[in-house]
Amino acid sequence: MKRIIMIFCLSIVLSVAGGAVSARTSEAGAAVDAAGTGNGAAREKPVGLDADYLAGFITDTRDILTSPLRWGKAGWIKASIAAGITLGLYSYDGKIQDWVQDHRNSASDKIANYAEPFGNGMFILPSLGGLYLYSHFYQDERAGRVALLGLKSVVISGLITNTIKFAGHRHRPDSGDGRDVWDGPGLSASDLSFPSGHATSAFSLASVVASEYEEKAYVPPLSYGIAALTALSRINDNKHWASDVFMGSVIGYATGKTVYALQRSRDTRLSVLPFIEPDRSLLLITLRF
Repeated sequence: MKRIIMIFCLSIVLSVAGGAVSARTSEAGAAVDAAGTGNGAAREKPVGLDADYLAGFITDTRDILTSPLRWGKAGWIKASIAAGITLGLYSYDGKIQDWVQDHRNSASDKIANYAEPFGNGMFILPSLGGLYLYSHFYQDERAGRVALLGLKSVVISGLITNTIKFAGHRHRPDSGDGRDVWDGPGLSASDLSFPSGHATSAFSLASVVASEYEEKAYVPPLSYGIAALTALSRINDNKHWASDVFMGSVIGYATGKTVYALQRSRDTRLSVLPFIEPDRSLLLITLRF
């Protein structure tokens, strides 16, 4: 029974990890082709809190979950790697937990206390709301895009993660049970260890921030560094196994990248590409409807 539950959860993981990354890659490529550049965030139209944005919660979720239908070789490879690492960590979850708890100290606890809120919805949601208000009053389009796309990414990735949580009902390490205790599908709000919700939220938001400000060399490492500390804090605090944290991080990263890429593909409608030849110069203008 435990093997059946684990296989079922990993089948969802395969769909999300490979499908989301595959969708991100194809959509990002389409956006780059249409724009004629790989870094056009500052020239995109602002994301508004309108009907199109709200509809995007449904369409983006649909595109992510149905992406296996459009997989190529790269998508399958990435999905297999993600699933393989998850299984590898799963095999050593008990040993990793013992090592971390044996080496846990006041310094690691202090770092965990600072990092944990970055994956907590009670901290993230008000922060995104404040960022959106700031963008509105100070006409900062990029901050507004981070706030709205960050919210969409956190919500969609949270939906995916919680679906897997309730499908598996894996026991947490602080319960005293072993790494292989799964109760299977149910609506109980207890024993929801796999995957880590904190890691999912932290990486889904970090990937949006890193994508929006990718031209600033310090932003991506800072964003992902904070997300990594948040994820690791859950292992330090004995709230999650290592495999929980890894898969939550993958889901969050892939979802955030996909949501951002899908928005760019919608925004990029007009492209102007110059062609210079010895006897003439041409402009190729492409308008997408």
